[in-house]
Order: sequence, then C-alpha cells, then structure tokens
Amino acid sequence: MDMCCRDNCNSFPPKSKDEINVDYSKHGIEGVNPGDKVIPSAYCWPAELVSPRVAYEAYEEEVPVIDMAGLNDQVAGGVVASDIEVVKTRIAAEMAMAAETWGVFNIVNHGVPVELLQRLKTEAHMFFNLPMATKKELFIDKDATTGVVLRGYGFKVERNSAAKCSWSEGLFVTNDASFLQDCASKIHSQDCERKAFVATVVEYETALRKCTMQVLHLLAQGLGVDPEHFDRYSDEGSEIIQRWNYYPPCPEPDKTLGLLQHTDASLVTVLELGDVGGFQVQRGGKWVAVRPQKNGFAILIGDMLEVMTRGKFYSVPHRAVVNKSKPRLSIGTFLAPNRTMDIISPPDLPTPAEQPDTRPEYRPFTFAEYVIHKFSKQPGRAFVRYSMQQKGASTLVA
Repeated sequence: MDMCCRDNCNSFPPKSKDEINVDYSKHGIEGVNPGDKVIPSAYCWPAELVSPRVAYEAYEEEVPVIDMAGLNDQVAGGVVASDIEVVKTRIAAEMAMAAETWGVFNIVNHGVPVELLQRLKTEAHMFFNLPMATKKELFIDKDATTGVVLRGYGFKVERNSAAKCSWSEGLFVTNDASFLQDCASKIHSQDCERKAFVATVVEYETALRKCTMQVLHLLAQGLGVDPEHFDRYSDEGSEIIQRWNYYPPCPEPDKTLGLLQHTDASLVTVLELGDVGGFQVQRGGKWVAVRPQKNGFAILIGDMLEVMTRGKFYSVPHRAVVNKSKPRLSIGTFLAPNRTMDIISPPDLPTPAEQPDTRPEYRPFTFAEYVIHKFSKQPGRAFVRYSMQQKGASTLVA
C-alpha cells in the first residue's frame, strides 16, 4: 500500500503518560474537567443497571479461544494442509459448542492481516482525536422509517426511565462512497491520505466479510446443516456495518457504563477488543470479563442466528465497562442479513434426541420488521424476539 503522507500516524494511540489528562469535551463527555473526581449525574446509572459490578480486567472465567490456524493452507499442531478437513471438523465442533454454551468465543489466526487491522485502528484513533465540532459534522444518520442508525457519529443515550448517557462515543461506518469521502476529508488534509483512508476501510470490510462467512460456514458444519442456508442471508442484500467505539478513562467507573447490556440484532458480530479490558458477557446469571486476544476477534452470536437455530445458538447479552486510567478503542463489525427475506430455520436442522421437542418455534419475519421492534423496546431486557406461542398466533417475548 502507498504510505505517502502517513508519518504523522505514529502518535496514535495516545502515550500512557497522557492517558489521564483527558480532554473530555473532545469525546462528548460534558461537565467533566481534567482532574475531576466526580462525574455528572447524567452519567450516573441506577445501581440495578450497573450491578453486579465486575472490574474491567477481572478475568475469572476464560471465554473459549479457538485457533483457526490449519485453515487456509496453514500448518497447525503438526496437521498439514492435506488434512484440512480434519482441522475444519475440529474447529467447527469447537465453535458450535461455544455458540451453544457461551454465545461468544474468541478466534485467533483468522486470516485477516494484522497490518490491515493496525491501519484501521490508527484511522479510528485519529478520528476520535478530532475536535468535537469536526466530528459533529458527521452526526448520526437514521432511517426515517425504523429509526435505525445507518451511519455517522454520536453518543449513546439509553432509552430507559433514567435517560442516562453512556461513557463513550462512536462512529457507524458503512461502505458508502460519499460517506467515506466525507470521513476522510475530516481526518486528513492531503489527497493521498484520504485515498488511503477509504482504501483501508473498504479493504477491512472485504476481509471481515470473508472471515465472517468462514465462521458462519464452520458454525453450520458444527450444527450439522447445509451452509448454503446461511449464504442466502449473507450474500446479495446483506450489510456489513462497522461501529468504532471509544471509551475515555472515567473518574468514577463504578457509577456508569460504556454501553448498557444488550444483544446484537445481527447474524454474527466480529469485535476487535483492543488491548484493554472492558467488554463483558452474561453467563449463568453473572458478568464475565472477556480477555482481549492479541490480534484476535471476539465472535458474538446475534439475535438472527439464535432464531435461525431455534435457540440452539445463544445471542449473548453483553456490555462495556470503563476504568479510571486507560482509554479503550474497539471496532465492531456487524453482519446484518438481507432485510426483505423471511428469517427461517434451515430445513435440515437436526431434531433433538430428547422428546418432546421444546425448542422455540418462530413465525417467519423479515429483518426489517424485526429491527423496528428491537429498537423500540425499552432496554434492560435480554432481547426482543418473535415467538410462536400457539399455531397462528405470534407474541413478542423479551
């Protein structure tokens, strides 16, 4: 890649000595000055929403880590490329088990170039370091019908009775030429830098789509279904959406959240966690801190995949916590299915050995229909789903 005009990128992310001297106003956190020890009431969440509190790096349980080396003509553990089917079978089984029991797993050696990932993270750091007035020129663009965010910059104000603000800022990024050019012009002053920004975002999206499809195919193999069923939803008409998240240090991290508990509406979400803890998932009624894997990704099962598997795979509730001294950057990539196709289970979905079959049965619905309900619901519920309670009658279940 042509790296002209890129020497100024070496200052990102910020050096550790500068981490506590935060210009909060630059990151959309209002009413806080450097050195303050108390946060404004707008960011203080009710105890029932932040509890139980788990520290950002309290790694008491380990989320499964799945090594994808051995695929793509690599060598792993003495298994050569000629035995790739053996490797695929093992990885598929590990992924399916993690999707069923955790709803999340980490992957390493996933085939996305480390250099590409670092380039994208550098661009994200540069964006979040822009003046607030500049970032607001890219303010969030929402769908007029559904209210769903399409692209743009903003902060999270949770829809609950307290109407509290999250301790974070974010940018939704899509592969829209005019939007990417607008982003590039805000970050960079020189034409070659702008072209490099657009190329990096597009290249990353292409690499993540390939990685995500490989994961979906392995999950299908582990589930025992034809992967072509998932292909129908993730080919033409599907969307890849990135969300860049920045979490500044917080003087009172026990009183607020970076993001409130939620599940993702996607098929799957690929999350680059950075090198600072803060991402947590719910398991067995408690919160588990997820340890970031160097150059790895966390894979989250989304609502749509839970529906398609009739609850076999688990759309995991997750949240983001913050800390006193370390900023955190994460990059989430969401694979959303074709909006107009009915979401249905694979016809060859295995029947459980235990009878009677107690799995939830969902009536057909479109992703467009689903997100209207999903994002109109009050938070605090695990997720919204369509469930057929009795033949001919469907009910929204939270």
